[in-house]
Amino acid sequence: MLVYWAFLAGAYLARMVPLRVSYGLARLVGGATYYAWGGGRRRCIQNMRHVTGGDERAARRYARASLANYLVYLVDFFRVIGTNADEIRARVRGDDWERIRDERTGRGIVAMTMHYGNWDLGGAILALHGLSVAAIADRFDNPRVNRYVLGSRQHLGMKIIPADRMGPGLIRALRNNDAVAVLVDIPAPESGIRVTFFGDTIAVPDGPARLALRTGAGIVAGVVVRHARWDDGVRLEAAAITFDRTGDEGVDAQALTQAVFAHFEQFIRRDPSQWYIFRNLWPADARREAETAAMAR
Repeated sequence: MLVYWAFLAGAYLARMVPLRVSYGLARLVGGATYYAWGGGRRRCIQNMRHVTGGDERAARRYARASLANYLVYLVDFFRVIGTNADEIRARVRGDDWERIRDERTGRGIVAMTMHYGNWDLGGAILALHGLSVAAIADRFDNPRVNRYVLGSRQHLGMKIIPADRMGPGLIRALRNNDAVAVLVDIPAPESGIRVTFFGDTIAVPDGPARLALRTGAGIVAGVVVRHARWDDGVRLEAAAITFDRTGDEGVDAQALTQAVFAHFEQFIRRDPSQWYIFRNLWPADARREAETAAMAR
């Protein structure tokens, strides 16, 4: 019950407090979190070192800004709860809708995205263009919070597929010619597919690529970019993904995922501070951290 009322209070305050004030407070909290959360700070800096080519000062600067921007994202998350389509439409400063529309061939679209900018709004923006969107969502432990948050997304035009039942739901959505939004910058060191990202190897889930290959869906990589520091405006940036198919699903899944992450590199290089990555994405970093923790024990 306490968690539910905390969600309601957060949504109310985020909408009632002036935007610049809420963003300013969020950035102050994010800055404090950077210094207080040792593990998250360390992992974010490790990830940003890959982005900066080893420049330690820049990696720390981007990591600090990333945590600040993530708290701003949380403000926007609460502000979206209870909002309406007109308010979302007013926030969009332009988008790449045409690129996404052109990839719709009757078998749906797999829209791969990452924890960047205000990714939660991506599905709502597509829904505003009349495209039926299915988004994967984790369940909250509190049933009332779960109904409240998922309901706020559904009323913006999105279909919600529970993460624990996503397989059949995703296939049905693509057969209905829907767009399926999937976050793919998730570490999967044991079972994932390996691709090169910022010059080194990462392992990420292969499910999105295999789903697109098996269903013949169109494939798009996209992000929702924050427009300005003190502005809640966003723009949808997307790119159609092409690659040379071989007919071997394993080879093609790797090539497709590699092509997606090549586009993600371009997005991140423009503004690394909008990428929220507080887990070890590169397996080599995870191994070093595990070894350091073992030695400390």
